[in-house]
Amino acid sequence: MAGIIAKLHPTDFGASDSNFNSLTILGGYLYYTLCSHNIDTYGRVYRYNLATEAIELLADLGEITGEAGRKSIPQGKSHSPFYQIGDDIYFATHVSYYAKGEDGRESPNAVPEGYSPYPGGKFIAYNTKTGQFKILFSLPAGEGIITMQTDEQRGIAYCLSWPSGLFYVYDINADKLYDRGRHCRGGEIGAGDEYSCITRFFAIDPRDGAAFFTNSDGDIMEYRRETGETAVIGWAHMKKDVFGRLDPRRGGHYGYNWRHILWNDKRQTFYGVHGKSGYLFTFDPKHKKMEVLTRIASEHCIRNGINEDFRYGYMTLAQKDGDPDTLYYISGYYTFNDPTPEQARLMQQSGDPADAVSGKDALHYLTLVTYHIPTGAYADHGVIRTEDGRCPVNTQSIAVAKDGRIFTCPWLINPEPAVRPFGCQLISFTI
Repeated sequence: MAGIIAKLHPTDFGASDSNFNSLTILGGYLYYTLCSHNIDTYGRVYRYNLATEAIELLADLGEITGEAGRKSIPQGKSHSPFYQIGDDIYFATHVSYYAKGEDGRESPNAVPEGYSPYPGGKFIAYNTKTGQFKILFSLPAGEGIITMQTDEQRGIAYCLSWPSGLFYVYDINADKLYDRGRHCRGGEIGAGDEYSCITRFFAIDPRDGAAFFTNSDGDIMEYRRETGETAVIGWAHMKKDVFGRLDPRRGGHYGYNWRHILWNDKRQTFYGVHGKSGYLFTFDPKHKKMEVLTRIASEHCIRNGINEDFRYGYMTLAQKDGDPDTLYYISGYYTFNDPTPEQARLMQQSGDPADAVSGKDALHYLTLVTYHIPTGAYADHGVIRTEDGRCPVNTQSIAVAKDGRIFTCPWLINPEPAVRPFGCQLISFTI
């Protein structure tokens, strides 16, 4: 299996440590946000010119929101794609300063002395003509925007908040925000049976504008903007035996949520991935049909019968504009040079291996997988490495340009790990 050599497109943002699904090609540019979990650092929005390869820093999220210097918990992330309607590009912000409990649950960190609480996630418009940013709405204090998709045809944005899992719908043309309540039990701060990991993706049907999303129990819900009502559909469910035996009320995993889902216009259906198991499925609302197709996890995971590396799976399913027959997916795995019996046991379990072994002995890898829809042909194109020989250890973003270049913003081990163990930057490669 041949490997992949990736080109690094670095910035001078040394505090960047992650990117979560914030990578989108629009009008000859690649827009992305480099994020940071540092309490004193805001995320930064960049634009990469696909023709010249020049990178432009568009703005610091602290400057856009006017929160820089206020010593509030920062807008450290953008956790969703960019969308364009006319001259405006829309995106959202999210909180990044949080704690992880013993069972893997993520929850808001206590606000340190001298700081004020997180002011709430923002939905922002960037005008490509004027270069100006405008905040269109803000969520309540303490709630970030962890999930945001926009129906560009109808000018409707859908958001889920973190940590509470509140559902919001925003009419861009009317400038109206609607609170549609809770549909994820108590969200990721729910106590006991009220806990539920929040999905990171809506599936918006371009034919009628229906918006679908999941909860960690595997329920699939449909929202109809005509009525403002949300209901669990009765013809499909995400709780599949092949996805694993998961307790939705425990932390450390993504439950039966779909991890990533996208619309395929040629096939007139959605293709999605269940996180951690790496199974590909179709979701067809018109014909009320859902089918599990195959695993598109890495070849290493398939051959060894193990789950993917990252505890939630990967938001890295894509198709190239003009080639809807091929799906692209970045999958991760981990191994050990010479595993002990205990390490071998850990490799068979769900959870985050970096947590299980403190990241000291595990070797983490990413591979690029393609799946040809008409023939069902699967191919793992090998481990991704940068030109200086480093192997990215995680990624949660992907974009495929018309010329075949594949972009992602992975976690990279820094050359000087004592200063900061991991960094995050844009890379590109072809297969």
